[in-house]
Amino acid sequence: MKTIAVIFGGKSTEHDVSVVTAIASIIKPLELTGNYRVEAVYISKEGEWFWDDSLKEIELYRSGEIEEFMKRAPKVHLLFDKGLTLVKSSQFAGRKQYRHIDVVFPAMHGTHGEDGELMGLLEMANVAYVGCGVAASAIAMDKVLAKQVTESAGIPSTPWVWFYAKDLGRNYQKVLSEIEKLDYPLFVKPAHLGSSIGITRVDDKQGLTNALEVAAHYDNKVIVEQGVQNLVEVTLPIIGNDELTPALLEQPLLKSE
Repeated sequence: MKTIAVIFGGKSTEHDVSVVTAIASIIKPLELTGNYRVEAVYISKEGEWFWDDSLKEIELYRSGEIEEFMKRAPKVHLLFDKGLTLVKSSQFAGRKQYRHIDVVFPAMHGTHGEDGELMGLLEMANVAYVGCGVAASAIAMDKVLAKQVTESAGIPSTPWVWFYAKDLGRNYQKVLSEIEKLDYPLFVKPAHLGSSIGITRVDDKQGLTNALEVAAHYDNKVIVEQGVQNLVEVTLPIIGNDELTPALLEQPLLKSE
């Protein structure tokens, strides 16, 4: 039976979203198959690592008991020797628990995980993992870089501008003049975040300043995109590296029929 470590939480502002993703969408479904041993590896908002079966229960986080758990639980150590092994001290003096990991399933959201940092660590340690590699993760999590890459490949995009957060204080009028080349409604976003955190829809100039300040609070780069009328959202997952296999095109249902 293969052992899968699901790593989640982290120092990102999307910490709580990561917890829900890991438990509801990954850990529980994997365990229901009966084909895998699943180990929950939780990273606190302060960057401390923990490994325990109780971390698989969402109620631990909803109740706030996670804080008490972290005060008494031993932190996990990562042993990179012919792969990845989780190590933690037991309640009995001198004893340690070891668990060799076959595959890591990252469930991180945002910075310090989904952006390629965790993947880089696993790559260096020659540990198999699920999902995109370092380069793809880094590009996808930087909306500015992703736009630049797709445009260089001839893929059209909605009109957009970007700037550093520090530019708001240094030359706000210049930033404003660039933004005014776009048509409302606008979407103002932190460049590196996801899960709609820090994103604001702006319908007129009156709400723009506050939206820019919110985005700049979360990130050092801000992107402003022109809205698309009558938008149709689709999702196309693709598996593979050298040989690509696209899945069926998915279009979310906006209302029940």
